[in-house]
Amino acid sequence: MAETDPLEGAQIEVELSESDDDWSGAEKNTVEQTQALEEILESDEDLSGAETFVTDEEFMDQNGEDSFDERTDDSDDPTYAPSPPSTPSTSEAASSPSPKREAPSPRSEAPSPRSEAPSPRSEAPSPRRETRGTPSSRRGPSSGRKAGTKRCRLSTQSPRSRSPHRTTPGQYWKTETDPDVAPTLPRFQPARTPGVQLDKSKTYSPLELFQLFFSPNVVRVLCSNTNKQATKRIAQGLQFKWTDVTPQEFLKYLSLVIFMGLLKLGSVKAYWRNKHIFCVPFPKTVMSRDRWRFISSNLHMSDPAKDAVNDGKKGTSEHDPLFRLKPLMTEIQTACKSFYQPRKNLSIDERMVATKAKTGMTQYIKDKPTRWGFKLFILADSYNGYTTDFTVYTGKGKFPTGLGLSYDAVVGLLDKPYLGNGYHVYCDNFYTSPHLFRHLLSKGFGACGTYRLGMKDSPNTKVNALTSKSQRGSIRWIREGDLLFVKWMDSREVSMCSTIHQVYSSNRVMRKLKKKDGTWEAISIPIPTTIVEYNKYMGGVDLSDQLIQYTTAHHKVMRWYKTMFLHFVDIATVNSYLLHKELCEQQKTKPLTHRGFMELLTAQLAGVTLDVVSVDRQTNHTPLPIAPLDPEKPKHRPADVRKYCLHCKRRKKYNKTPWQCGACLVPLCNFLERPCFAQWHAKGTLKFQGQ
Repeated sequence: MAETDPLEGAQIEVELSESDDDWSGAEKNTVEQTQALEEILESDEDLSGAETFVTDEEFMDQNGEDSFDERTDDSDDPTYAPSPPSTPSTSEAASSPSPKREAPSPRSEAPSPRSEAPSPRSEAPSPRRETRGTPSSRRGPSSGRKAGTKRCRLSTQSPRSRSPHRTTPGQYWKTETDPDVAPTLPRFQPARTPGVQLDKSKTYSPLELFQLFFSPNVVRVLCSNTNKQATKRIAQGLQFKWTDVTPQEFLKYLSLVIFMGLLKLGSVKAYWRNKHIFCVPFPKTVMSRDRWRFISSNLHMSDPAKDAVNDGKKGTSEHDPLFRLKPLMTEIQTACKSFYQPRKNLSIDERMVATKAKTGMTQYIKDKPTRWGFKLFILADSYNGYTTDFTVYTGKGKFPTGLGLSYDAVVGLLDKPYLGNGYHVYCDNFYTSPHLFRHLLSKGFGACGTYRLGMKDSPNTKVNALTSKSQRGSIRWIREGDLLFVKWMDSREVSMCSTIHQVYSSNRVMRKLKKKDGTWEAISIPIPTTIVEYNKYMGGVDLSDQLIQYTTAHHKVMRWYKTMFLHFVDIATVNSYLLHKELCEQQKTKPLTHRGFMELLTAQLAGVTLDVVSVDRQTNHTPLPIAPLDPEKPKHRPADVRKYCLHCKRRKKYNKTPWQCGACLVPLCNFLERPCFAQWHAKGTLKFQGQ
């Protein structure tokens, strides 16, 4: 016993008959070994009280019949295969139980003669199968059990399960009435003051805010690489008229990209239509259709020569699938972090950028509104939806830590030198795991999120757990150190995990419950604090997606990296607008609406104003007599017909005139002392007949 304890954690069945007359010598030898082992166990001073043996009856009295069945039933394990039942002999079945003969079967290498030669008259199956996980050498001589036989077991034995979930002995689900201790949270110490990191006393135009993301240096790099791409394509034999694009012209190109997001038409050609009731005059005043299409077809963010070098590394670990995006994507990520410090609550979620390009990065997620596209992991401020940081998913097998995609996505987005300490992160069940939450807590970040049933290292006990018949509003929880696991019954069961909340803070929510007579009744039910806070702060990425979809520049293109370029434009415009709102809030001025901001940005990129000067058209605004002459009677003088001048009448002067406008048919004075005709048309108040 000092060396090893071969009986630790094992279930042992001891089957002894009180009829000793028919025993053979070998059987008596077995009993002697059993008694010797029992004496050793009783004399071992190192055995703790938790390892004492108890019978079935004693175990039932201590834990209840349900607890015994739950610990011994492995029928839900697909790997379990029950042993075929053995048939005890008639003499064994008729034997009565011995009141004190309880001892474990010895682990003897020599098999018992009784186990080798079972009685031929045994027909009844074993009343209880043995638990999976008990080695055959530790079981009794026969897999069946005689009537009246008692079972010995270790009182602290954990169930043998191959499931990845662990069950802590004595663990059970508590209710909202049980007291919970508030966790000790890291102090909130951001690296900078939360908010806009700009001069708050200065007024910034939409163009100046947009150029924080598309800086003059970034625009020059884009123009240089676009010109190189056009030169390369011409050298390959493509024929088109090309002149190098300049930074000022590129800004005009961007103005039309944003304009197309504000005003949706069927195709790009529709923006340059002429002689059509739905023609749009603005694009043709900024750039010709062919010039805009040539810039779009040659648009390139990276150096084409370096692209060829990177493409030659395909199939190796040195190949970078995002190489064509890096020059612009890196600048956008840096700008998102530089000019804004998020508030305390952050949310992490994925975003789909629609495309069906045949790349190794294109994803299909059937439950998303956008099923096909590139998947981005977004870190957003829960307060206003500002995109703080993002990463582009490039495929499986590229996890730096080796702990899975969700773990690396969260850890990669939370930049501690940039953010600081004490932030609260909210995520959904794709990311939540106890290992991740404990790691974030060690780095000074609190976390809260939903989790999936069957999550690794989540509580697996069924003691006092929710069932399908639990009342709506029921709360169950387990705290394991800093981790809090909460389950709440709403229309279905909701599971939460948190390191920053208490279980319940007297919050309630209204729900409609259908009664037996078919009517609906509004009831108030308790709701855990974790779910209240999760619903409040998880929508940061959704708010960002909503603002992007209002005025997205996304349209069909022929290259996958151009799709991402348009999305980078969307991120820059939405973040610019959110910076504008934050500045106006601090300066206590009224901000522009989202659409008004985008319209003004479009005009400033194109170098024009929102006010359009009307162009005079060829009209017949000439003075004619009210009673015209008869062409057939040129010598006939018509009657002197006069009407009140409308221009004089509006000034409370009632003068009659024989003249009227030939196009408007408005009576107007046309005299030297009363030049109403010229004054009327100079103001642009053109009136038609009937006025």
